[in-house]
Amino acid sequence: MINDEELIRRCQQNDRSAQKVLFEKYANKMMATCMRYCKNQEDAKDLLHEGFYKVLTKIDKFKGNSKIDTWMTRIFINLALNKTREGRYKYNHYEYDPKLEQPSEDEPEDSRQVEAHEVLKALKELPEKYRLVLNMYAVDGMSHKEIASKLGISVGSSKSRLSRGRVMLNALLKTKKRL
Repeated sequence: MINDEELIRRCQQNDRSAQKVLFEKYANKMMATCMRYCKNQEDAKDLLHEGFYKVLTKIDKFKGNSKIDTWMTRIFINLALNKTREGRYKYNHYEYDPKLEQPSEDEPEDSRQVEAHEVLKALKELPEKYRLVLNMYAVDGMSHKEIASKLGISVGSSKSRLSRGRVMLNALLKTKKRL
């Protein structure tokens, strides 16, 4: 198997076999990123293909200042955010439920571990503005300043959405444990 530097060099020369190897090597990791930002698997697959198209057409701009998968992840996240801004999901409406924000005092703390798929499923149920900030901050490691810049909101709004999103996510996970 060839190393990433050689793979990138060959992709920059439009070597189709190298492009295929790059796709096969990173498709699962990029699909996981897509799934965090999309409501369903079909949208995630569309984003995966659009993202790899963009990666392969822009790979000549890759400078090697970071790992290739880090660079690719940023492309996928930016593409997902652009789709959101364009209104691709504009028909998804959510009703705000203030009960989700108030933890029940009579509920004992459950020490059971939450499975990753349960968290991902609950994340998809959150309103988009909270889901995006949670993903960007907790999973992708962006600062509130970066999030604010990418979403066109204030740093305070980013912090507020993160806090509210965490509370809502915890409430959703607790609700699912009781079912």
